Amino acid sequence: MNIENLTSQEVEQLQMLLNKLNPQPVIDASPDYIDEMIVEILDEFDFNTVESTMNRLGWKWWGENVTINMLKHEARRLLRGAAKDRLGIHKDEHWEIPMTHNTGGLHAQAFCNEDKTKIVALNLKFVLTEWESEIED
Repeated sequence: MNIENLTSQEVEQLQMLLNKLNPQPVIDASPDYIDEMIVEILDEFDFNTVESTMNRLGWKWWGENVTINMLKHEARRLLRGAAKDRLGIHKDEHWEIPMTHNTGGLHAQAFCNEDKTKIVALNLKFVLTEWESEIED
C-alpha cells in the first residue's frame, strides 16, 4: 500500500481504523481532578451540534455515521492522552506549550503549571478548517 497517494481525510480514516484495532490503554492512574475536568467537558461540550454538522457533511468514522457516543469516547481518549503526555513524554517541553491530541475533527489540548507537575487546563474543540501563517524573525 502506498500511503503517499492518500488524501489527508483518508490518512485520518486509516489512523482511526488502526486505533480501533489497537486501542490505547485506559489511563488508570489519572488523578481525580483530571477526571473531573474531563467529565465537565463531556457534560458541557455541544456534541449535538458536532454530530449534526458531521452528518450533514457526510463525515464518517470507520465507514459509520458518527454518533454522540463515538464522539464522547474519542473526546475522553484524546483529553486523557493529552494530559498524560503533557506530564509524561513531553514534560521537557516549555510549560506554556500545550500537548495536543486530535483526530476526526476533535482537537484536545492539555496545559500544565509552570513546575510541570499538574494539568491546569483542558480544552476540547471541533475544527472544520484552520489556517496559519508565520514569519520567522
